[in-house]
Amino acid sequence: MKIKRSKVTALVILIGLVAMVAAVACGGGDPEELDLPVRIEGGVMTPETIKVKQGDMVTLNIQADEPGEFHLHTYDVEADIDAATVNYFYFVADATGRFKITYHRQKEEEHEDGEEGEIEIGFVEVQPR
Repeated sequence: MKIKRSKVTALVILIGLVAMVAAVACGGGDPEELDLPVRIEGGVMTPETIKVKQGDMVTLNIQADEPGEFHLHTYDVEADIDAATVNYFYFVADATGRFKITYHRQKEEEHEDGEEGEIEIGFVEVQPR
């Protein structure tokens, strides 16, 4: 049985197209605009880890029980946070990896929980798209 060269070529092209469509469907897609709620209470952030994809435009809607400064390390962005109100913290997730978040309490003296000033409260994980 002899298979024509054009049929083999067509089959190879078809398999290639199916593979490309599957790769695009499984890929990360386009960057998203994300609005994510974040709570800081008693020096604990919920959620502890914020997961996004590279290129996402992220707004954290932060509510805290005490005022301070929210700091996303490596990105080196920070914002003053008022207590008992929603605070908006925006960044574009350009760099991939796991990045520390710290909270610098407004008052530098020791608090009831024994923590002073800056505390590590969580992470942002940026996955490749």
